[in-house]
Amino acid sequence: MKCAIIIRVSILCFLSFVYTLLRSTTLAVENEPQLTGLISIHCDKLGAPPAWALYERQLIKALDEAAIVFYDQYVDENGMLTFKERYESGMNSSDDMYEAFRGFSLHTALGGSLDIDKRNRFAWEGITKQFTRYGQIYREFDSNWDWMHHGEGYINFYPMGMVQPYDEKFKDRAIRFAAMYIGEDPEAPNWDPKLKQMRAVMTGSRGPLMEWNKRDWTPTNANLTYYPLPFLDIPGIDSPTAWINDHPDNDQFAVLVKAMSDRMAKGDVPINMISTPMIASAYLYTGDEKYVQWTTDYLTTWEKLTQRNNGIIPDNVGLSGRIGEYNNGNWWGGYYGWVWPSGTHIMKTLVLSGKVATLLSGDTRWMNLARSQIAVLRENGFMDNGASIDVTELRKRNVSERSIESIRSGVSVVPWRHDHRGWYHYREEDPELYLHLWYTSQSAEDWQHIERLAEAERKAEGRITDGDLEWAYFVKGLNPGYPERVFRRELQAIRQEIEDIQNEHGYSETWVDNKWINMNPMRTSSLTRFSIGGIPIDTRGEMLHSQVRYFDGENRRAGLPQDVAALVNRIEPDWIEVEVVNLNVTETRSLIVQGGAYGEHRIQSVAFTKSAKSQPPGDRRSGRSGSDNDETKVSKEVDGIAFGVRLDPGSASTIRIHLDRYSNQPSYAFPWDR
Repeated sequence: MKCAIIIRVSILCFLSFVYTLLRSTTLAVENEPQLTGLISIHCDKLGAPPAWALYERQLIKALDEAAIVFYDQYVDENGMLTFKERYESGMNSSDDMYEAFRGFSLHTALGGSLDIDKRNRFAWEGITKQFTRYGQIYREFDSNWDWMHHGEGYINFYPMGMVQPYDEKFKDRAIRFAAMYIGEDPEAPNWDPKLKQMRAVMTGSRGPLMEWNKRDWTPTNANLTYYPLPFLDIPGIDSPTAWINDHPDNDQFAVLVKAMSDRMAKGDVPINMISTPMIASAYLYTGDEKYVQWTTDYLTTWEKLTQRNNGIIPDNVGLSGRIGEYNNGNWWGGYYGWVWPSGTHIMKTLVLSGKVATLLSGDTRWMNLARSQIAVLRENGFMDNGASIDVTELRKRNVSERSIESIRSGVSVVPWRHDHRGWYHYREEDPELYLHLWYTSQSAEDWQHIERLAEAERKAEGRITDGDLEWAYFVKGLNPGYPERVFRRELQAIRQEIEDIQNEHGYSETWVDNKWINMNPMRTSSLTRFSIGGIPIDTRGEMLHSQVRYFDGENRRAGLPQDVAALVNRIEPDWIEVEVVNLNVTETRSLIVQGGAYGEHRIQSVAFTKSAKSQPPGDRRSGRSGSDNDETKVSKEVDGIAFGVRLDPGSASTIRIHLDRYSNQPSYAFPWDR
């Protein structure tokens, strides 16, 4: 008996020794050279690949192919777009051409081919030379244009730093471009360091443009006939057709431009805050705190102006800092302001710049300016509260019949314009604004507005149809199957867009400058939302904001490793949940998960699932003994910017990541270099 016990103990000791040896070998692999300095976890639980993972990898492949088809069709051997030999466009210049490649480097950063980013950089060089020859680019930056258009043009600039953070040429550009706006470039004095505001609406590498003429607005003028007049009191101007009426005996075009030049050209406007991502880009390359200071100083200026204007942000401020200085004292009527051209850009500018300031400073209070102005619109809006609606009064307030029907169905409408008549141009609330607030703050108050709009839409339409609301509900566990539905739609659309490009029969001398934006097949929005839990980058000048970002540990590059799919399926104030899958059934993959797009979120700990069979005897805490479905949950402290994941062939795991949001210094640098 004693002998049997001794033998049994010896066997257990031997098994324990073998397990320890194997475990130490596993840990050694988990901390292989490419993951040096990072806490790592090992996911080894086998499982059938979910449909979303197959669709996601198929989408990545489709975008790789679509980018090449687009590039080969429209870009010549010098990196220039096939376009007119000569092109004179006034202030309307290169933004559409740069924007034509929107999504190229971002796709690489998400896991697409490195060749796509490489081609994007080559095209950037080509377009810069092309438009320098045309006359719109000077010193590699637009000579003069507004930041709505600058933002559109440079939206493709910021993701390059995520792919190649050590590219000295583009790093130098980011620093030089930022210098034009923070007061360090004497040839481009766009910034007033004393008042901490911009000097003009039209700015660029040649400095502020204080006066406008007809040539500046050609050929943009034809497009502006579709918008209302910027002012209703210009003598002899009573219709937007004035933009194209330049008869020698009645040059309405000249009169209109002169009035706009006198009232709009000089001083600052909220749309200039779209410059903040450019400043942030320089910071992400360098870590220089002066860029943080400039950003927070600039938003503080607009906060103070809003306070002085009784809680409503003014849309024009003169060179002396006085609100309405060139506009008869009116706080409305500025360029891309409360009246012209659409009235909506102010709100989107505020959420964009607030997110940038939050990213750089770590303080979510910078979203309060946007939040307060959204509240202003809500306070001046209408909603059916169960009482009878005075339709006559609503019509007097220029509320459209469509908006009246929305109110009757329980959907709130808010004004998007204000002039001497008060608030007008009522529309349904924009869910995207609330999405940005909630995404950044993670506050219950902001979420309640998303829920309010979603349920009102469900009541009115029978289901939620807005994409932002659908995604918000998905990451709260309320919209199962949503990724698969979106991925299928995206794949179908990309196939059609590739076919359209391949069937191109146009003549480049007749093309307009937005030709390529309409042809661009790089649909990165769904990958941004689902794989990294981010907000899609659109045409307003956004930079990427996301819950996490991935890197290929083996190949030391940005983006998901080959064959790996990821899905952020839950977002909570202090944690998120990510599913990761290795679709390769013969090879291990090395994944690195970073907190936030730039490492701004500190990862406190992770909890994940793995096979219980990899645990020592007697240490299985869940599952059925002897079953292939045996699994266990493991927790691990990280307390860092990122962690590594070794994914066995055919393995999958659900990882809960506990985050301390905006607690790290953001940077383009790869996580293993920080």
